[in-house]
Amino acid sequence: MKEHFWKTVAAIALPVAIQGLLYTLLNILDQIMVAQKGNAAVVAVGLASKDFGILNFSLMGLTGGLAILSAQLIGNHKEEKIAKIQGLTLFSGLLLTVIFMMISLVFPAWNMRLFTADPTVIQLGIQYHRAIALGYLPVLITMVYSTVLRNAKIVKLPMYAGMGAVLLNALLNYLLIFGKLGMPALGIFGSGLATTIAQYVECILLLAVIFRKKLVGSYHFKSLIGFTKYDADIKLFWVLTLPMLIEELSFILADTVDNSIYGFMGTKQTVAVTIMGPVQGLIISFFGGFATAASVLIGNHLGRNENQEAYQAAKKILVVGSLLPLIVGILYLSVNSWYLGLYHLPAYSYQLSQILMFVMVLMLPFKVSNMIITTGILSAGGETKFVLYQSIFGSWVFAIPLGLLTAFVFKLPIYWVFLAISFEEIVRLGLCIWKMTTKTWLNNLIE
Repeated sequence: MKEHFWKTVAAIALPVAIQGLLYTLLNILDQIMVAQKGNAAVVAVGLASKDFGILNFSLMGLTGGLAILSAQLIGNHKEEKIAKIQGLTLFSGLLLTVIFMMISLVFPAWNMRLFTADPTVIQLGIQYHRAIALGYLPVLITMVYSTVLRNAKIVKLPMYAGMGAVLLNALLNYLLIFGKLGMPALGIFGSGLATTIAQYVECILLLAVIFRKKLVGSYHFKSLIGFTKYDADIKLFWVLTLPMLIEELSFILADTVDNSIYGFMGTKQTVAVTIMGPVQGLIISFFGGFATAASVLIGNHLGRNENQEAYQAAKKILVVGSLLPLIVGILYLSVNSWYLGLYHLPAYSYQLSQILMFVMVLMLPFKVSNMIITTGILSAGGETKFVLYQSIFGSWVFAIPLGLLTAFVFKLPIYWVFLAISFEEIVRLGLCIWKMTTKTWLNNLIE
């Protein structure tokens, strides 16, 4: 039984983890290519991507409700009810996506000035904004359909579509940034354009296979617009989703403030955080597979009223998911010097980056454990309000005040500022473990 459990976890977690790793590796490769254009270009891409980050987290909040309900509905063999929830998620996400597209296309300079006062960085960021804005729509569609597939344990298809997109993106980055094989040398605009093209290709490939094979999610338009008739299922969706949406927006707003703190400490210090981001994202993306596996398995168990099995699954996944990040982080430190050498950093930025990477590794177990508990365990049982409250408490009571104090009052180096901001992870983990042990999150939401 134990062997079967871990095989099931691996079958769900590994494709999700591989896809996340590929996306993050592409981000690293992208940054390395962009770095050849100078530190200002690296910072510009990192800061200009914040708009997309806000949209991405907002869409994650919307698809969170879809994920919770589809997992329990599939566990209870009520797949037919997924269509209207999927349609509502697509429609709501479309409204958000159009708003963010217009902001990125019309007000890119205003967005950049939220993070930096460097005029060179601002001008480069405007170019990148306009290149990636049109790629927001396929991201929404891909995210919604992939969510339904994963909760039905069809995890390889999103992975393969994502792999194809990543490989295409890497090739187009090389061609369009540097102007190879007769292509124009577009610099960071070319990097953004490559990303947009790859996102459309991924979306088209995914939809083509889903509808050709009539997989879960391949509902007709009439079924998708079933959400226009308000009923108990739609009400439950919003009860679950609104706290998740607010939590994601609160998180990204707090992250925006954090990045503004880093940005106004100067470009030489900000570049260290920008370079650290992909590495942290790489490791966390891998363990995101554990959170997805927890959400699917626990949701399926709860949909069948198997509360004890759900609790045992949660404990097993959390233990492994909290220990492995530290091991992986330590292994990364052995190649840290090689990675930093790829960026050709000035001596000061290189030294800051080395220390910052060490601090990041220390905080990884806390960060990953929180991700598994909040997105994979508590949310599966509908405890989205608690997830919202603990996130707001950690970010706005601890992280941001400590970041402002260490950066602008005590004027400490950026690695101390990062450590102070990251202290929220320890506070939140204590709250999350307490909530998990109460077992009040073991809820069947569909009966």
